[in-house]
Amino acid sequence: MNIPSEVLPTGLMLTSHLALATLGVVAVRQAPWRALTANSMQHVLGGALVSLLLLWSFRAGVTPGLGYHFLGVTVLTLMFGWSLATLAVIVLGLGLAVSGKLDWYELSLTMLLTGVLPVTISYLIQHWVTRRLPTNPFVYIFVCGFFGAIFAALVTVLAVVGVLVLLDAYSFSRIAREYLPFLPLYLFPEGLMNGMLTAVFVGLKPEWLRTFDEARYFRS
Repeated sequence: MNIPSEVLPTGLMLTSHLALATLGVVAVRQAPWRALTANSMQHVLGGALVSLLLLWSFRAGVTPGLGYHFLGVTVLTLMFGWSLATLAVIVLGLGLAVSGKLDWYELSLTMLLTGVLPVTISYLIQHWVTRRLPTNPFVYIFVCGFFGAIFAALVTVLAVVGVLVLLDAYSFSRIAREYLPFLPLYLFPEGLMNGMLTAVFVGLKPEWLRTFDEARYFRS
């Protein structure tokens, strides 16, 4: 999932660069740096970045812009919160550009749509679950990890499709015919991967999940 550089107007490209840079500054200012270093979580974050770089390097699809790749950012958000997850996907985008997997011209818009957007959705779902739903580890795992990942990926795909149609890169009829029929085959594994990792961390490494209050959930 990306926005091909050949259909990206210069104005939109510059606006995307500015938006991504602004969000990066906000994330840097809000990031819990002390907590990251105090618990040696910087090593976990580094491992997560390498894993995501490998995950994003594999893409299913032959048409530019119309491909599927696992996001994996929902569990990243549950592990580190919005600020660090946002910074992580920005660094991820830079890594993909350096390795030649992503065009520099399309870097910012692609990472806004496929990185920052699902991170933000995952964060909002987790925040809503914490405030509104029963304090139960299984609720956290299934709603935040599994269904949250599916919903975040769905919105991401629809956002990319919407931008491609608005930029007249492809007609919606072609996208509906060649791309969207495979959407269910993509969403379930995305949810399963994030849900399983969330379950493993809740059971074995709850301290790796910044958004999971171990005392609160297990006490209930």
